[in-house]
Amino acid sequence: MSLSRRTVLTAMAATPVLASAGAPAAAAPPAPLAAAAPVADSAPAGGLPWNARHRFDLRAAPVDLFGGEVRLKQGRVHQQVAFDPVTGLAYVTQLISDGRRLADEPAAVPGVDRERRGDLCVNEVTPEGTVRAVMYLRGVGHGGGLGVEHVDGRPWLWLETDADPVASGFAYGKRVGRVPFTADAVVDAGSDRIDVFDPVPGSSRVTPSLDVAHGRIGVRHGPPGAEEYRVYELDAFKRRAFTALYDFPACYRTQAWCLYGDLVYQNEGSAYSATNPRPGNAWWNVYDVTTGRMIERTFNATALDLSHRETEAIAVRPTPAGPQLVFGFATQEPGPRQMALYGITSTTDGTGDHVPWTALDYNTAVYAPNSDNYVPQYRQLGNRIDLHLRLARTDGAPWTNGETVLVLPPHIRPNRTQGMVGQTTGSGVSGSFTVRWEVLTDGSLRVYDQRSFTGWIGLDAGYFTS
Repeated sequence: MSLSRRTVLTAMAATPVLASAGAPAAAAPPAPLAAAAPVADSAPAGGLPWNARHRFDLRAAPVDLFGGEVRLKQGRVHQQVAFDPVTGLAYVTQLISDGRRLADEPAAVPGVDRERRGDLCVNEVTPEGTVRAVMYLRGVGHGGGLGVEHVDGRPWLWLETDADPVASGFAYGKRVGRVPFTADAVVDAGSDRIDVFDPVPGSSRVTPSLDVAHGRIGVRHGPPGAEEYRVYELDAFKRRAFTALYDFPACYRTQAWCLYGDLVYQNEGSAYSATNPRPGNAWWNVYDVTTGRMIERTFNATALDLSHRETEAIAVRPTPAGPQLVFGFATQEPGPRQMALYGITSTTDGTGDHVPWTALDYNTAVYAPNSDNYVPQYRQLGNRIDLHLRLARTDGAPWTNGETVLVLPPHIRPNRTQGMVGQTTGSGVSGSFTVRWEVLTDGSLRVYDQRSFTGWIGLDAGYFTS
C-alpha cells in the first residue's frame, strides 16, 4: 500500500472505539495511586502473559493514522505520543512555541527560554486528528518520554520532570512525574500536583515508558553515550520500590522509545538536510529486555516523500485488531511543524526472517553485470551490510586501480573506510583471483588492483558494518 496517499479507511478500521468524550476534563485534585490494570491473559507465577513476546513486523506495510498530518497546538516538533487505554485519545508532547504567553505569565516568552527551562505543551488529540484540549507543564523537560494511565475515569500522564535549567540548548528531566491531565491547566515542576519518582538518583535525561498491558514501566536515563534502560514492575515502582527487573545499555542515538512486554522499541533519525538527503537515516532498534541484546535493527522506509521528515514518537496502543505499534515523523519545511503518525499491527515470531536484497544504482553505460543473478544489490542485517555484484566494463577497457564503481545510498554508508575481498574472472589473470574493495564514508565503492586486467570483477560475499 503506497504511503504517498492517505489510507484513511484502513486507519479508521484500526482505531479503537472511544468512550463518551464529552467536554474536556475539569481540574480536579490528584487521585490516590492505583494498582496497574490487570492484564487480560493469565500468566504463570512470576511471569508475563503469552503476548509478552509480542513482536511487531517492522517490514509490514504501515497504515496512515488520523487521516493525515496533524497540526498541534504549538508549531514545534512533537516529541512523543501515548494513548489512553480506555478512551483511545492520544496525548502528544511538544515544546511551547516562541513568543507564547500563558495565562499567568506577564509577557510572551522567547522559544529559547522555553527550551532552556523545559516548558511543554501536552495535546489531547482525537482519532480524527482534532486537538481537543491542551495542558502546560513548565520546567519538566524535553518531552521524550510519555505514558498514559486511566484511573478513576481520567487520564494520568507519566513523563519526565524536574529539569535543571541550562544556559543554552535543551533542558531534560532528571526524575519521573505522574500528573492528571487537566485541560488548560498550567502546572510547574515542583508543584504538589505532580507525584515525583526518583528511580536513579543523580541521573540525567530521564524518560519513562508505561506498559499498562503488562504492568510494567521502563526508564531510560544517562548522559549521551552512556544511556541505560531499566524495567520495573509498575505497582512496585508506585510504592517507590526501585529494584529493576532488568537493566541494560542503550545503543545508538534515540528520538523516542517504548516498552511493550519483554521488548523495547527505539527509533532514531534526523530531518532531511544537505548531509541527510532522502531516503534519510531513520532506523528502528528492538531490544530483548530479558537479555539486554538488540535483536533487530531495521531501516525505516515509511513515507519517504514527507517534507522535513524528522523521526519522532513511538508507542503501542490497543485496537480491535490487537496491539498496534504507532510511530511518526515531524513534517513540513518550513514550519510550523505538523505530526504524521503510522501504525503496524502485523506481528512476527522473529524466526526465519527473510531480509530481501535491494538493487543498487550504478552507471549502466559503463558497467554491465555478467548475468541477471549478479546485478549490484545490498541487504542490511543489523549493523552488517552485505554486498553482491559481478560487473564488467562495457567498453572492454582494463580496470583502473582505485576506480569508483558505484556510490552507496546515505543510510548504509559507514562512518569509517572499510575493506573487503572480492573476486576476478580467471581468464587472462595472473596471480591471485582476488581483488581488494573499499567502501568510503561518502559511499564510494572502489576496487583496487594494479594488474590492469579486463573481464568481470565480483563481490559475492562481501560485507561491512555501518
